[in-house]
Amino acid sequence: MLDRRPDRLDPAHRVSEESERVRALTDVLRDQAMRADAARDSAARRRRRSRFRRGALVVAWIAMAYVWLASPSWTRIEPPPEQSVASETESLRLNIFLQSQAIEAYRLRRGKLPDVLQQAGPPFPGMDYRLKDSRSYELEGSSRRVRLRYESAQSPLAFVGSAADVLGTGPLPASHGTGQQP
Repeated sequence: MLDRRPDRLDPAHRVSEESERVRALTDVLRDQAMRADAARDSAARRRRRSRFRRGALVVAWIAMAYVWLASPSWTRIEPPPEQSVASETESLRLNIFLQSQAIEAYRLRRGKLPDVLQQAGPPFPGMDYRLKDSRSYELEGSSRRVRLRYESAQSPLAFVGSAADVLGTGPLPASHGTGQQP
């Protein structure tokens, strides 16, 4: 009797027929060939992606260098045109009007004029407020080239003039914001 167990036999004896051995070898070789093809395809795809990325990077660097060094006109932002004195005056009139409306709203809420302009809300740049007495005040607004003064005894609409068209609200009531207490 043999001391060997059947599972310890060499592989040639485990496969009973030669056709089965050939089929197994063919399957292994086919699997190896498919794996090799997949590896080649993957490597080719990586090379193509790498080439594309390098090309895109070079194009991007060239474009950035062109914009940086040549400074083409389409990249320059032109400053807005200088505002005319008439337009600056209308803007300042409108700012003074809006500031006076904030003061009048404060007067209606509290029953008195604010001691300082900040009490009526955040002031517009260039605004000076002077309390004349308990019922009247004066606002002075200034910009780079224009200085205007508004007294609460004046009609706000008369002061604002054509700048009121910007509001688009139509005429305000004549008694609104005249500085007179009801």
